[in-house]
Amino acid sequence: MKHMQHKIADYIRFGQVLLALSTILMLGLLIPNGEKEMMQLYVMIGAIVAFLGGSFFFFFRAKKIREKMDDLEQEQAQ
Repeated sequence: MKHMQHKIADYIRFGQVLLALSTILMLGLLIPNGEKEMMQLYVMIGAIVAFLGGSFFFFFRAKKIREKMDDLEQEQAQ
């Protein structure tokens, strides 16, 4: 049970870090600071999508583990 709580906390932290990184990259993409090449834009957009996808994955995993843990607690209570 304790192991599952640590996993949930880790997944939430990973998701928050990836969300923060994607936000920083998005701000860097939106704030004009000179001319950017098209390849640079595509790489940044790809990284943003990858980080957002990773963030979604980790939040989703944390939710699934939390639901599984709740089910186990309910079974033990009965």
